[in-house]
Amino acid sequence: MRKNQKFLNIPSFEVVCHTADLEQYEIIDSYKIGDADIFITKDAKYIVSEPKLSLETHSIYNHMMQQLFLSLEPLKSGDPVNYVEKHIWKEAKSLAITDKICSAFSQLRYYLVRDVLGYGILDVLMKDENIEEVTCEGFDRTVGVIHRKYTEFNILDTNIKFGSAESMNSYIQKIIQRTGGSVTAAYPIVNAMTSEGDRITATYESEVSFPGPTIDIRKFTREPFTIFDLLEFGTLDVILAAYLWLLFDAKSFGLIVGETGSGKTTILNALMVLSNPRWKILTIEETPELKIPHYRWKRLFTRTSPLITQTENFDISIMDLIKASLRMRPDFEIVGEVRGQEAQFLFQSAATGHGGLTTFHASNAESALKRLESEPINVKSSQLMLLWFIAHVTRLKTPDKKTTRKIVSIKEVIPKSETTELIKIFEYDQKTNSFGIKDIDELITKSTKAHLAADILNVNLRQDLQKRISLLFECKSKNLKSIQEITSVFSKYYVQ
Repeated sequence: MRKNQKFLNIPSFEVVCHTADLEQYEIIDSYKIGDADIFITKDAKYIVSEPKLSLETHSIYNHMMQQLFLSLEPLKSGDPVNYVEKHIWKEAKSLAITDKICSAFSQLRYYLVRDVLGYGILDVLMKDENIEEVTCEGFDRTVGVIHRKYTEFNILDTNIKFGSAESMNSYIQKIIQRTGGSVTAAYPIVNAMTSEGDRITATYESEVSFPGPTIDIRKFTREPFTIFDLLEFGTLDVILAAYLWLLFDAKSFGLIVGETGSGKTTILNALMVLSNPRWKILTIEETPELKIPHYRWKRLFTRTSPLITQTENFDISIMDLIKASLRMRPDFEIVGEVRGQEAQFLFQSAATGHGGLTTFHASNAESALKRLESEPINVKSSQLMLLWFIAHVTRLKTPDKKTTRKIVSIKEVIPKSETTELIKIFEYDQKTNSFGIKDIDELITKSTKAHLAADILNVNLRQDLQKRISLLFECKSKNLKSIQEITSVFSKYYVQ
């Protein structure tokens, strides 16, 4: 008992267990994430219920947390979870409390793994693949989540709260350090990416946010959506997919525009399966998010360096990477997003003959062109003529109040003397749930760029579109989901 008493006097680590009185809620769905239970309620709540700890087990947790935090071994270990499990039994023997550990092992293991190796009080949210975004506007407010299945609620309120500015600041520092970055009062805004590919944006202390820190985590699916996920979601239809596939093969230069959160990056990523699998693809991003299926994929991203002097700047920008890409001879170049003068260099690089695709914040195709021509971007009219098409994506409400993402229009950019004209090819109609093109003949009649692509590829336009549509239907009928299976079918197109 003397050893037992000794560790009970060690200063405690706070373990936050999330539980709730469910009788006050009308539950509409429930499921498990590991050992935690999730409850979705009718009044837009996301309730987390985790294993309960007794006071005695809490004291044991305090001691073991201190020992684990004093050592970096769990993170260095090849099997960190196994290391934590062995640590529990080692400390149990050392403190002569093996009998107590036997009855509380699963709870101890849960919280030690969660808090040392996982994401602490947000761990359940980070492991829930139904969650699209995690947001917290202040330490005194509950954490909110955007749920992929319950989009009618927009943001669900959880029963998770940081409680104090100190605990939230500490949490932000910990997860940013795990990404290899840092956040301080001198650099209070940080953008980082987790090892799973999720994007973190956080503000630290109250330097730039009041009354204190904030955090937002954009979560991405572990397996990126494919073109057939988009077909299943109704984001586009088969004729539209075949049209884009044709244009991509002709190394067209396109723009995907939409509002924040409209799904631009997700759609861009999924569309890239509609390109020659033998191509060399180059991507340029600020935060690496894209996952391109091609074997010859070169991935570049920007760098923000604190080492800035009066004579030297060690940052590497989107513009720097676009300049460098001109010497890398890609077949297709993707820039995750343009919003400044780097757009000029992107248009210049497109003139060298490779295909290109990027995203851009705009409410429609017309406003996108105006923004590109205006300050501070200043793309010339002669450069805008290099654009083949502009696809507008947005979020729409379904009759049952769900949120869905659609390609609501595709407009071709047609050069006219010293200006450009936008010609509508596809336009989504909510009433008929259609994209405005009924068959191949109508597409051939309306699209100038489809004819141009057919000339570049030296193919019969009608036969070529029919072949692409047939392969799309083959994948759909076989219910193929993996990139490898889809690519295997699409490769038939390139075998003569």
